[in-house]
Amino acid sequence: MYRFAYLAYGLFVASAGVTFVFLEDIESDFGISPLGIGAISAMSFLVALVVALGLSPLGDRGRVTELAVGAFISAAIGNIWLGLASSFWEFFVARGLASLGIGLFAIAARKALIGDSIDGSAEKLGGLISAAVAGFLLGPALGAWLEQYGGMLTPYLVLTVGLLLCAVPSIIWLRRTPIATSAVTTTRAMVPLLKLPLMRAAVASHTAVFLNIGVFDSTVDELLTDLGAGNTQVALILVLIGSPLLIVPSLAGRFVDSHPNPRRVLLLAHLLFVPIVLGLSASTTILFFVVLSFTQTTIESVVFPSSARVAVNQTGAQESAIGQGLLDSAGQLAASISAFLAPVLYDLTDGPLGSFGMSGTAALLLLIYSWTQIRIGTRVEPAVA
Repeated sequence: MYRFAYLAYGLFVASAGVTFVFLEDIESDFGISPLGIGAISAMSFLVALVVALGLSPLGDRGRVTELAVGAFISAAIGNIWLGLASSFWEFFVARGLASLGIGLFAIAARKALIGDSIDGSAEKLGGLISAAVAGFLLGPALGAWLEQYGGMLTPYLVLTVGLLLCAVPSIIWLRRTPIATSAVTTTRAMVPLLKLPLMRAAVASHTAVFLNIGVFDSTVDELLTDLGAGNTQVALILVLIGSPLLIVPSLAGRFVDSHPNPRRVLLLAHLLFVPIVLGLSASTTILFFVVLSFTQTTIESVVFPSSARVAVNQTGAQESAIGQGLLDSAGQLAASISAFLAPVLYDLTDGPLGSFGMSGTAALLLLIYSWTQIRIGTRVEPAVA
């Protein structure tokens, strides 16, 4: 029944994809400034950050059912409100509620997938990543197609119905899955993890990818529109460039699980990621953007399960929720900052030079930091797992 959880998570994230394709329309139809669009985009990441920091310990304490119930209720309310919203504050709060649902379910699903053993954890978490990406890619396509049958409300309504149909089987699976629990009670338990060099390396590489995700979330619709693409074309382009994330994370996770040194895989993937992101800052044609973005998402598909496995190796199964929560919170914080700044930088440079240049430069600095921490970690390897 775990497949229902994958399906549900994909539908949770699909609502973010629907909003993504409508950002340009929201800006023009409702008179919202680029700063406001950045704030709406950043809201989802900020909520995910708060959830990851504040509620991850509940996963390690075994409260996965309660987390899932809250997730389905919050997402349903947020999605319907997004479809009915007409002002900045409505979009801002509604997206926050929808994102709350994503964050809550992510904690529960990751904890249950790891279960009571770290064996195969990268492959399992890679599958969850693929489900999320499938949802994110479905969202824009669904939004562009269903908008004609009743406006923005229709795709959000369809997604909400799908989520509610997945709720019961997903919750039953969560209740029946054996998980390793811990006496962790607060987010202060994350602090000792940051003292581990390999955990810091995983956080750095994970953060580099999420910085770029924030830029994508808030500016790619505008960039593709400026390059001549309409809503339907934007949706199709997103499907194309995101397609590696549908398949590669699980395969990469299986490879990482069997590799004697996952941190080396992580470092190599991060090294390849940097020049691709910097290259995106020079995008002047749709073809150039698509080719580089396709390559970038392929590399991301390796970074995600690699950083997850390095983190799990430091926490073990008992505290896997706070370990993954630490990764998630660092990534969401980075994405919220870049999503907020990217539209402004895009306008200042009249193109992607400022936005992708920012994330590419940050990825380079984080690569250097990750490399230094891995060198330290190879000399003093903690035996937590």
